[in-house]
Amino acid sequence: MNGFADVTDLARLTARDPRGGARAILALRLPVRVLWELMLLVSVLTDLLLFAELAVGGADVQVLLSAALPDPLVMAAMQFASLCVMTVALYGVGHAFGGKGDWPGAMALVVWLQAIMLMFGAAQVVLYLLLPVAANLLGLVSLVVLMWLLTHFTAELHRFTNLWLVAFGILATAVVLIFGLSFLLVAFGVLMPGVA
Repeated sequence: MNGFADVTDLARLTARDPRGGARAILALRLPVRVLWELMLLVSVLTDLLLFAELAVGGADVQVLLSAALPDPLVMAAMQFASLCVMTVALYGVGHAFGGKGDWPGAMALVVWLQAIMLMFGAAQVVLYLLLPVAANLLGLVSLVVLMWLLTHFTAELHRFTNLWLVAFGILATAVVLIFGLSFLLVAFGVLMPGVA
């Protein structure tokens, strides 16, 4: 890759053809060491964007985020851990259902997915300064895009053909992970903000 121009070209390709974008990312065959470094980088950048959103968002956003966001270093670690969990799920659950993808491919697609979400986050921060209502709408759109891209990325990584089944599998896995994480948090005495 040759810098920003290649990243924007990949973003355009992914928007037009998500599976084509996934193939282009997989074709890079980035070393696992580089993928770990990129995963750490996007985790830190996501952390910075969240605190930027806290700084420029409206009063409702500031109240919500200030109550939910921990220390910046803790937040970055949590973001990194969540990407690791997503990679494990993308690789492991896919293989459990006959998928053919490998671990570096799963890492690369998770990193690229998070990079795209960073683009949405940066646009959202700008919109909070110009048009807060549009920023909130963009946040909802980004969730739909996340699910749409993750479905196509999973299908391409594991050579699945039925996107509806892939989407159902992603939702089911997300529900299991959320309940599992909630159980662990309660078991270790960690409560969500505002919960007595």
